[in-house]
Amino acid sequence: MDGTVTDFKWIGTNTVRPDGVEKVTGMARYGADGDMPGMVWGKVLRSPHAHAKIKSINTAKAEALNGVLAVMTADDLPLLPLDIPRPMGPQDLRWICRNTMAHGKALYVGHPVAAIAATTQSIAAEALALIEVDYEVLPHVVEIEDAIKEDAPVLHDWIQTK
Repeated sequence: MDGTVTDFKWIGTNTVRPDGVEKVTGMARYGADGDMPGMVWGKVLRSPHAHAKIKSINTAKAEALNGVLAVMTADDLPLLPLDIPRPMGPQDLRWICRNTMAHGKALYVGHPVAAIAATTQSIAAEALALIEVDYEVLPHVVEIEDAIKEDAPVLHDWIQTK
């Protein structure tokens, strides 16, 4: 080996990509492109607010839409009590259950608020638009310097601060 690029098997060489043409022309098929008989489509409604109390969620119109199989909110998930001894760290199911969907409060932009299962993708999208959420927008911070201030808003009400 004399140290030239041509001495390497992969570095500095052109890689043959058998699916390259399909990808750059938009003809490649991905898992989301498939549509099989009996397939169920899902959509998630996400909070547009960084910090907001969820005053109410009305899913009646979405549930009544033909082709909607299920509508789910945080009320459909178990809410494990926080005072269970033996906390298990960040993977603790108490925290996972509280963060999977917003329980009474959206904690970040994009926090899931509701989910739809429907027979088609378009019905799922239409049902999502029919869900009515009444938010009370709460103060939030973005910068660490603001978050450590004495009067900073508290995200988790049950956590003590100094």
